[in-house]
Amino acid sequence: MRRTLQVLVLSLVAGASITGVALAASSPTVATGAATKIGNSSVVLNGTVNPNGHTTQYSFSYGPTTAYGATSSTGSVKAGTKAVAVTRTVSGLTPGTTYHYRITAASSGGLVVGADRTFTTTGHPPASVITGGAVNVGKTVATPTGVINPEGAATSWVVQYGLTTSYGLENFPGTLPALTTPVAVSAVLPGLAPGTLFHYRIVAFHGSVPSVGGDATFFTEPSRRPVPRLTAHTSPGRDRRSPYAFTTSGSLGGAGFIPAAQRCTGNVGVRFYNGRRQLAFVVAPVQPNCRFSVGASFRRLHSRAPAALRVTVDFRGNGYVAPVNRVDHVTAG
Repeated sequence: MRRTLQVLVLSLVAGASITGVALAASSPTVATGAATKIGNSSVVLNGTVNPNGHTTQYSFSYGPTTAYGATSSTGSVKAGTKAVAVTRTVSGLTPGTTYHYRITAASSGGLVVGADRTFTTTGHPPASVITGGAVNVGKTVATPTGVINPEGAATSWVVQYGLTTSYGLENFPGTLPALTTPVAVSAVLPGLAPGTLFHYRIVAFHGSVPSVGGDATFFTEPSRRPVPRLTAHTSPGRDRRSPYAFTTSGSLGGAGFIPAAQRCTGNVGVRFYNGRRQLAFVVAPVQPNCRFSVGASFRRLHSRAPAALRVTVDFRGNGYVAPVNRVDHVTAG
């Protein structure tokens, strides 16, 4: 009987120990509450924490998506077994913007995350800004363009520009009324250095809060246009039967300090001559890779015998590189 009682007592003690460990390892429980005191750039986030017997640290995660990305300062709840109301104030928020948030708590018993909730800050959201292309680019002037949606608030804007993405220069500010639709904007930038690559972007402001468009570039025309290197070849070398068909291909090279986007534009004119008589004239656009190719065909040579034809290839130039020409020869007939 005595041994049976000893076994029973040991079993009860062991059970009590196991129960005690389980209680000691209990993680906190939390609930994400409603946001209060919502302003243009700040909010109070609320929740409850039951520490379940252990000192517990808590904070709120928040951000424009359920990826959050930002965390409030950390608070602490003393050991206990009742739910405690907790709050954290966060600031530096963007007006007129919906945020996701949730509470997170951790103790020696574990970590727990509350449910996701949302709030929307008051005021108008930041202006929407798109940096557009630059037009009317000359030797010392260019006109960057863009699109701005003021999002319902009076908006000022500038073009920031310079030799790097640090910019350093900007034009006099423009202003837009409190519209809710996109508006095209542009600004003339005078006094630029010729033959130079400039970075620029559109920046809009609601008060002192900036909305920044993406970086873009333009290259001013050089003060003196260099002559590019023109290569051209017409094939086949001979076509014996009418209609006579030839393809002229080539490329523009050299002047490498000028970006291809500016250098490799314009048209190449290709003419076929039998003596002084022009048999065909075609135009080929220069492609972004600086190459061109165009076909020409004609039925009559205006001579009975096979003819040695002169093929003139003329690049007409653009604002960045000068005109240049080449001559090739083929036989027809």
